[in-house]
Amino acid sequence: MILGFISIAAIAIGLIYMTLRSSSTTSTIIVDVVGAVDGRTVEVLVNKVKERVILAGIGFPPGDPRSEQDCANVVEEVVMGRRLYMEVFKEVGGCRYVTLKSSNGDCLNEMMLRKGLARYESTGGGFIGSLVEAESQARNGGLGVWDENRALFRHLAGGKIEDANSDQVSV
Repeated sequence: MILGFISIAAIAIGLIYMTLRSSSTTSTIIVDVVGAVDGRTVEVLVNKVKERVILAGIGFPPGDPRSEQDCANVVEEVVMGRRLYMEVFKEVGGCRYVTLKSSNGDCLNEMMLRKGLARYESTGGGFIGSLVEAESQARNGGLGVWDENRALFRHLAGGKIEDANSDQVSV
């Protein structure tokens, strides 16, 4: 009886492990980029079917709409209309967390993080070492969202920031 219970528990653990492992394994698909929905959601054609995917590891500082808009602009200006390799890291509830790469291996997600256009966010995709490294380079270089002089709340000031002397300074 105890042996039967142990074998059932082992089978259950094995099934859980296989389910979790299959949901986080990567696969690569060739896609055509249609456009940007926002800074981290991209529309692609997969076998002539339009699909929305989420760029893995891409997040934005709270209160910084500029960061999200910059990333959407990069998608529109750099990769829209191009054929790329889409690596699917995770699929949860129909949402695919992906990286988009060119044929020479350049990764859109890494480029956004390396230039400081976004910050790394592990939600959905989990830990992806190359993306963390790209963000670290921007952070160490003080680029984009990591620039100490950047005014994250400039939209609240109507395009102007008050300095320590209460004089208005144009941005």
